Amino acid sequence: SVRRAPILWPNRPGGPVCVPATIFRSMRLRPSAFRKRRPVLRTFSVLPTLVTMGNLIAGVLALSYLQDAAAVEGEAQADLWNKAAWMIFLGMFCDALDGRVARLTRSTSAFGAQIDSLADVVTFGVVPAMIAKSLLTQTFPMMSPKLLLALALVYVVGAALRLARYNVESTRTDPDGASHVTLVFRGLPSPAAAGVVASLVLLRHEYQLLSLDWAVLLGTPLLGLLMTSRLPYPHPINRVLEGNRPMTTVALLVVTVCLGVIHLLETVTAAFVLYALSGIVLYVLARGTGFPRWALREDTDEVEDVGDDGAEDGEPGGG
Repeated sequence: SVRRAPILWPNRPGGPVCVPATIFRSMRLRPSAFRKRRPVLRTFSVLPTLVTMGNLIAGVLALSYLQDAAAVEGEAQADLWNKAAWMIFLGMFCDALDGRVARLTRSTSAFGAQIDSLADVVTFGVVPAMIAKSLLTQTFPMMSPKLLLALALVYVVGAALRLARYNVESTRTDPDGASHVTLVFRGLPSPAAAGVVASLVLLRHEYQLLSLDWAVLLGTPLLGLLMTSRLPYPHPINRVLEGNRPMTTVALLVVTVCLGVIHLLETVTAAFVLYALSGIVLYVLARGTGFPRWALREDTDEVEDVGDDGAEDGEPGGG
């Protein structure tokens, strides 16, 4: 007979010890029986999950509109593009709401963070890329379909990598699952990138600005690269609005709100585009002048939550 090597008993209180394999055979146990079992999720919080599902449903509806748009032409097709773009904004609303609901109900969890990111991949990753591809296929018929597909894939891959990286870094920041406040994002947040594409499509249709097709063409792969970068993007609420701010900040906020009331679509488009470009500007300023210092100091991106959380665009930390 073949002599079997002794088996290591790992979980003994006094330390690991070698046990002959014959003991395991006599006990009819396998060594795997002493390994740590995989956690089993039996329950989860219903309300935040339903809000997150609203984000996912909005993304699926947008894809349905884009599929219908491929079968029509002209104004009907443009209307379907618009509906898909509005579904992105609906997804943003659900994405911002689910984290708040989870914290109000004290039901933040790793499950909520993961399902939220999966929904974000659809609504803020696949949908904007498909909107751009559908639009550009009609407006640039001379361009290779494979090239347009490649541009869309750059965006989708960038969004997926961005969300996965944020999940890993958030877990590393809070290994025990404690809540944290995000002050600075590294890389363009995926909802902000989706907002650029959606607002450009809506503005193009509202004023028949066909020149914006070039902005979509060049912006789609650029947004994908910005999402995978480590450029600094301040959290609009936690870094800019919360706490004590100078009066100029309040004045700029009031002016922005007034412009939004008068020219909503133009203001929203300008806000998303400027925010997407702000990471480049802040990085260049920080490198050249040393200000703002937080733009280059990644150790201050996350702080411990003292009441409310600033989870990314609905990514980990919320719902």
